[in-house]
Amino acid sequence: MAESTPQSQTKDDDKYNIRAVERALSLLDVFSRERRKLTLDELTKLSGLSKPTVFRLLSTLQNHRYILTDKSDGRYQLSSVFLALASSALVSFNLGTVTRPHLVELRNKAQATALLGVLVEDRLVYLDKREGKGPVRLAADIGWRRDPPNYGMLGMTLMAYLDPSEADRLLAEYPLSGYTRKSITDMLLFKHRLQEIRERGYTVEFGEAIEGVWGVAAPVWNSDREVVAAVGAALPMTVINNERIAEAIKLVKSCANDISSSLGHRD
Repeated sequence: MAESTPQSQTKDDDKYNIRAVERALSLLDVFSRERRKLTLDELTKLSGLSKPTVFRLLSTLQNHRYILTDKSDGRYQLSSVFLALASSALVSFNLGTVTRPHLVELRNKAQATALLGVLVEDRLVYLDKREGKGPVRLAADIGWRRDPPNYGMLGMTLMAYLDPSEADRLLAEYPLSGYTRKSITDMLLFKHRLQEIRERGYTVEFGEAIEGVWGVAAPVWNSDREVVAAVGAALPMTVINNERIAEAIKLVKSCANDISSSLGHRD
């Protein structure tokens, strides 16, 4: 029997492709962090498909809850179905595989609850959590809980590294809230806080998101020098002093740097 060549193998693979599925996937590929919401005309132009085809694909994807329409402006966006898919993919996905041992190490060394979060569909989503032995227990449902993008140490860290116009958009859509008496609700003060985070390379907050809890967070970078996640450690206010704060900052930054290096980031 003749041995299959790469060219013949490609032809064999192509004959099993379904054109409608390929078009639907190419349409989904148009969405990105910079293009979260798009009009029918924008999707048509960016996908290279005809407008009737795009319209039919969008209708089908909406029926199956993969796409939804923003009622305020009529633009299309990905639905939260992708959060569940992303959570399932973490079992084998590089980020989840890489971060887990580092979070466990951070939890053990800092004697704290270690967290990993990302921004998905403009919301803060928790990808992993390693509970410490102390009294701090955080209700962060992995892959499902969605907090405002400016919430807590992870949210502030992620927002600090966004393009300023993108940060302004999120602040307009998700106004600052007073979760505790220490929460920053003034827009100018919050923006100044984001600038400080960028300059320092980490976030420290004391009871701003949850009463009686303080924490430290730092950004996680990928090989393209993009911030893709934030890692943090949450501790009770009963164990706080200057030495403890300095130690937590050192451990969290080291954890973030180790994860970033594993993702191919180089200073």
